[in-house]
Amino acid sequence: MTLNEKSAAIPGVYSFTEVVDEACDKLKDRQIKYSIRRIQLMDNRLSDMERELDDFLGRK
Repeated sequence: MTLNEKSAAIPGVYSFTEVVDEACDKLKDRQIKYSIRRIQLMDNRLSDMERELDDFLGRK
């Protein structure tokens, strides 16, 4: 259950477990987004290096 979902508990009062679960979910999402961004950057850099290698080998 996330903090945004309704529960049978008093509105606005969350259990420690709910707070920890929500924090962990948010951290996982941030880590996934960061990992995807790093992979995209590495893919771009690899493409640049392949182009440079092709140019270098083409000149010889």
